[in-house]
Amino acid sequence: MKQLSISFTLSKASQQHGANVEHNNRDFIARNIDPSRVHENVTYVRQEVHEAYSELFGKAIEEYNNKQKRSDRKISDYYEHIANGRREEAFYEIVVQFGDVNTAACKSETGQITKQMLDEYIRSFRKRNPNLYIFNAVLHMDEATPHLHIDFIPFYTQARKNSLSKGVSMRAALDEQGFGATTFKQNRLVEWEESERTYMEQLLNKYGFTREDKNAKYAHQTVDEFKKAKDEKKMISAIRKVKNVSDAELSAEHIRQLKTKLLSLERKTETLEKEKQSPYKSFYYSSPDKQSFVQTKLDELKIPYRETENGFEAQECYIEQIRNIEKEYKTPRSSAREILRQDIDRLLMQSRTFDELLEKLKKENYTVKTGKYISVKPAHGGQAIRLKSLGEFYSEYALRNRINAKLKYESELAKKLNSEKANRPADAPQVMILRTIQMYTITFSRGLLPMKKRNPQKPFAWNNDSELDRLMELNRKINSGATLETFRKEFADAEKTVSEKEKQIEKSKSALKSFYDLQEQIQIVFEGKKSEIFSPEQARQALQAYPNITKENYHNIETLIESETETLRKEESDYQTEKEKLEKADELLSMAEKVIGGTYIQTLAAEERHRRESDYLPNGLKQA
Repeated sequence: MKQLSISFTLSKASQQHGANVEHNNRDFIARNIDPSRVHENVTYVRQEVHEAYSELFGKAIEEYNNKQKRSDRKISDYYEHIANGRREEAFYEIVVQFGDVNTAACKSETGQITKQMLDEYIRSFRKRNPNLYIFNAVLHMDEATPHLHIDFIPFYTQARKNSLSKGVSMRAALDEQGFGATTFKQNRLVEWEESERTYMEQLLNKYGFTREDKNAKYAHQTVDEFKKAKDEKKMISAIRKVKNVSDAELSAEHIRQLKTKLLSLERKTETLEKEKQSPYKSFYYSSPDKQSFVQTKLDELKIPYRETENGFEAQECYIEQIRNIEKEYKTPRSSAREILRQDIDRLLMQSRTFDELLEKLKKENYTVKTGKYISVKPAHGGQAIRLKSLGEFYSEYALRNRINAKLKYESELAKKLNSEKANRPADAPQVMILRTIQMYTITFSRGLLPMKKRNPQKPFAWNNDSELDRLMELNRKINSGATLETFRKEFADAEKTVSEKEKQIEKSKSALKSFYDLQEQIQIVFEGKKSEIFSPEQARQALQAYPNITKENYHNIETLIESETETLRKEESDYQTEKEKLEKADELLSMAEKVIGGTYIQTLAAEERHRRESDYLPNGLKQA
């Protein structure tokens, strides 16, 4: 009886390449897709995720909001609420496949049978999983093998106290479907996945196949990753063959060297495989300076990490190295005078009068003495410090002027907002951005946001606030006619450019490798070089394709290599430039979506709260 493997891969919406609905629906055509066979794909469900959320949770959200007495506790967009939060995933995707390119290719007879099996799998999915709402499902027949992409939203229906009567939760969804956790390793998610694989095995048996156990415990690979893995396997296989060469063909010393290299390569491969499987952990720090220090060191050591809104994520295998980097960081000592300047800057932006500023200093345990010259004594002791001795921006006269400038800015901002509200709808982008800027000033005045100076040499103020600068830049773009659609197009264009640059770099690297191989072969033939890569016969055969290369001109290969190397350097430089543009476009789009969705300030406040709470977590490590 013929054997087929089964593949069931679960990924999250928040993971990079974890769920790509646009790719699944062929909104764009990747290089591993045969455009002539796109029409053979089968679309079972195609619903926009926001629409799915509205259909699933609209009534529950309305009931929840009606119970809230405070407007800031109401949920305006449940999808954004979940997607921007950290408790639940907005949705999940599974990729289901029987066999592989060698056993069940699309055009083969077995491939057509697996198509029927996948069709039966998707049509029975809802019956097995009533708490997993499918909003997008596609069977692909335009790639190497038939496979399913299923995007779903897990939901619970048993109301929670002080929460929604129906909401998003993978854990609760599986609980309601009868899956439970027995041990840490055998949790409800593992139990559910195994249940789905069992059903897939039943389908195999029904169609006359048995399951091939490949003992595959690796994450779903992209096409490039799969090809790279296959190349590595070929290389290892080739070296293994060399390991068994007889003494008559190679010297015993040469064989010993090759065996040693093989062992080293196998150990390195095993280590890299373990690192690849290592789960990600989240790192974030209450001190931005410490976070910057750690990330700079990671860049220097070429330790991979991915940035998040609050910090960064790195794989578990690097935790020890990151801990050692953290120990290297020395908290810069701030003098009592510098600490006082920072506290005055912060409290001044929370005050409406000079007297209120002095009262706030007292509440922070400063002793304030008034008279001809106002002096302030820190709570931890030391000498009293006259305000005028802190510099030109901290005399009583200067502080009063700074407070007046702050109030004037806020007053003019309120007038602009009222003018826009009188002439435009309440949800117009021009209104939403000014409302967000106003909410930023209010939220900061309540002590809920950190100071982020644009110019560290000057005191903090609304015209020296890097976060406010970003909002004002967005305001200028919106007033110039920019919309969410134009921001999305700019991001898509930048993403496309970066992708094209990446492909060009790979082509140049491949060309450069070919030149180096050719140089090796030339040196073998014309200089008698002994090589561990090519035999003399292989080198002579390879050079037959280049009849113009002679003993007189073969040194020109060095010029070609230098030229190609320079081309690659330029392409990599261009790539970094385009990547920075992409990051800026991504940041701007994300900012615009949150501003127009009314969640930008909530997100900033939540990030700051997490940053402050991280002081109580060991070394800022949190489960990813």
